[in-house]
Amino acid sequence: MIILPTAKLRPGMTTCQNIFDNSGLFLLRRGTKLTDFYITKLKLLGVKEIAVASTDTHNNFSMPNEAVSESTRAAAIKSLTTAFSDLDKRGIFIIENLHRSVVAIIQDVIHNKHVLVQMNDIRTYDNYTLVHSIDVSILAAIIGSLHSLSYEMLHDLTLGAMLHDLGKTAIPIEILNKTSPLSNDEFSIIRKHPIFSVHKLHDAGCFNSNIIDIAEQHHEKIDGSGYPRGLPDKRINFLAKIVAIADVYDALTSLRPYKKAYKPHIAFDIMMHHSPGQFDINILRTFFDNVAIYPNGTIIKTNLGSAIVKSSSFGKTLFPIIYIFTDKYNRLHKPILTDLSLNPVCFIENVYDDYEAINLINAIQFDPSSLLEDSDNNT
Repeated sequence: MIILPTAKLRPGMTTCQNIFDNSGLFLLRRGTKLTDFYITKLKLLGVKEIAVASTDTHNNFSMPNEAVSESTRAAAIKSLTTAFSDLDKRGIFIIENLHRSVVAIIQDVIHNKHVLVQMNDIRTYDNYTLVHSIDVSILAAIIGSLHSLSYEMLHDLTLGAMLHDLGKTAIPIEILNKTSPLSNDEFSIIRKHPIFSVHKLHDAGCFNSNIIDIAEQHHEKIDGSGYPRGLPDKRINFLAKIVAIADVYDALTSLRPYKKAYKPHIAFDIMMHHSPGQFDINILRTFFDNVAIYPNGTIIKTNLGSAIVKSSSFGKTLFPIIYIFTDKYNRLHKPILTDLSLNPVCFIENVYDDYEAINLINAIQFDPSSLLEDSDNNT
């Protein structure tokens, strides 16, 4: 899996990311073979780069399943778009119209409970708050199901996550999409959005304590340094702690006007090792047990040589199954399949960035994604 500038895409390459249009609906599904038409469409949409399975137009490998189907996600985006439109045009927000989408998300998540989180998609900026809210609700539902929440609690969690940023509709779009650092006054306005969310929920007739707490507390931190109230660990609703994790992970892995999208292993490192006191560590560990930290097709450097990730499994996401295709210096005649969870002498040192991966492929005249096409022939 390699991220290429759109200008370097060629017909026949296969996408490794879902790509959404300005309304948040699918433009291209992950696993789509590119055509001249699709490449032109991507350029017109302003997509600067995408992840593809291989630089070789003939190489391809199966994409992993997703926890929530395309139709469920599209329907949820449509429902939330309608609700936000009614709020903007008529000043009313009808929460009841979102329940069907909440139920569909929960059903998909429960049905696909063994599917690892693979969300690392390309989204445009126009409806970031709206699409982000749907993705956070999906992530939150996944985390909630891992904690065996009751159906009622899972429903509150998913709906609350969907509405957690409702208050951002009261903030000027030029502040939300500002590419330069926020001024103190602008940041002060941003920090008020949880309170704005509570007010809008009350106006909509919602007084469910879990949903209100999620809206108000998803920026609180375990050490009490969060906002808007600086609540300590024991005063933060458990569901709000879940949404806090889903919210930050989706934000880190999303492309924004002011930043690139971080890869999952970078988001993992930031949240696990560089955010002390921010998250409930037990919830965070459970979440990353279910995230493809090294997605299938990721080219990595191990202490034994270069490798490509074949697959990951729940609870072992730091130790995927890989094909080692070089030693420290040269391409191996027969790649080595190894499960890092069972091989203590082999470990990941880093992930090749995309330019390094392309240079490696060119240097050894071999694209390792071919190893994933028919694994049975390579064992």
